[in-house]
Amino acid sequence: MSIPPLITFQEDFLSGKLITKEYVHFSEVDCPELDVWIGRVVRSISLEFLHEILFTILSELLVNGCKANGKRIFFQEQGLDLWNEKDYARGIILYKDEFGHNRKRVFLSLEKTNYSIILSTVYKEDFIEFRVRNNAKILPEEKNRILKRVQASVKYKNINDAYRESVDNEESSGLGIVLIHILLRNSGIPNQFFELVTGDDFTEVIIRIPKQLIPKENQTRIKEILIREVNSLPPLPAQINKLIIIAKKKDVTFHEIATEAEKDPAIAAEIIKIANSPLFGVHKSIVSVFEGVKRIGLKNLESIFLALGAKKILNSRYAKQVLVWTHSFKTSMYVKFLLEEKRKHIQLLESATIAALLHDLGRMVLLSLDLSQVNQIRVLRSDDNTEISEWVEEYTVGTTHSEIGYLISEKWRFPEEILDVIRYHHKPWQCKTRNNILCQIIYLADILANIGKGKGNYFTVEPEVLDYFEIHSEKDFREMQDRFKINFEEHREEYQNLFI
Repeated sequence: MSIPPLITFQEDFLSGKLITKEYVHFSEVDCPELDVWIGRVVRSISLEFLHEILFTILSELLVNGCKANGKRIFFQEQGLDLWNEKDYARGIILYKDEFGHNRKRVFLSLEKTNYSIILSTVYKEDFIEFRVRNNAKILPEEKNRILKRVQASVKYKNINDAYRESVDNEESSGLGIVLIHILLRNSGIPNQFFELVTGDDFTEVIIRIPKQLIPKENQTRIKEILIREVNSLPPLPAQINKLIIIAKKKDVTFHEIATEAEKDPAIAAEIIKIANSPLFGVHKSIVSVFEGVKRIGLKNLESIFLALGAKKILNSRYAKQVLVWTHSFKTSMYVKFLLEEKRKHIQLLESATIAALLHDLGRMVLLSLDLSQVNQIRVLRSDDNTEISEWVEEYTVGTTHSEIGYLISEKWRFPEEILDVIRYHHKPWQCKTRNNILCQIIYLADILANIGKGKGNYFTVEPEVLDYFEIHSEKDFREMQDRFKINFEEHREEYQNLFI
């Protein structure tokens, strides 16, 4: 079955067309729609790691805008002049209590008014711009509060610091502005990408997310550091290479491969362990290399040998390889659960589960660079923040673990299907080969396996992939994730040491 073209929405952003959404009031009902909208935007520009951060920021701005509009209606209802200092001082205390206890009523009161908020975005050459425009003129008091919070946010490392100092003991919106700046700054986005614009009949906040945070020449030098690291990796072990060559022979037999594998006791033991793993289903335990080779199957042996070779080199070189193998095996099992449950492309089951084992090889390099290399990169990046996430690290470094993994897999001459999976497992729509569906399978399984780590949810998944796998709602997605998690936990003791 053919797959519908993905990211058709992307053309709107790349052409610079302004995409808008109008809100009268923003409440929990609007959250799914906003989440989907943000997912479309960030996927179109390869900034998926910002999805949840942008959702938090834009939600805060929409709520603040609706709160400001609600304030204007409330003052009218109370017969108070919003622009009169004495009336404002008296009314704001009443409004704070009203908003705290009757927030829904405040928002609903806006539906019969002309107040609205427009959320829009436009893709430009160097950045993407989000605009939240309120069709109400800002009060001097409101503007001063916002500007003060912008200035105050510089000294806070996290939102807890801001709460402890009670930055706004009159109106809670001040903390929202601080939160926005903390989130942007901790994501590697400088404060100057926040702008407040006001006019006689509108108030607008602009958030600009740059495509690159460092000069291209520094980005090139960073990539050179990483490429040197990849080039310094040794070739696959000689015995592994010999087994790969034998496995590729058209007339090869199980006996021939088993005989060669038995020459290296470590490889023989690995074959038996993998053959007995959940990767190849629940079977009677086997004890011989011949039985192990037979169970794995001739078409899978090359990939298994590649995985064993990668394990031998990377495990001896990188300190954080346990994290990568643990997640890779989990993704591999989720691939198995997905294909068995949906009964789609079941013929790809074994090749997809094995490819999933290798999809994150590049993460080992990015996560485990030695201190001198990390310091070089941080100097080039002009960054002294040591507590940023892996995805932010990739964004600010200017390359991704997929790119690094692809370089590694090219060096070791991986087959085309694994090359494509490593390169496109986060962006399967970019894969134009026959391996597109393989990339989509691992893309979805990878997200499902990462739930709970802040790396995705139902709304971050490309909708066409969800449709193809007949996942029609957030409820379907969550229930599937719960089923997979339960099944996975049942096998934990069987797999936890497979590649460690």
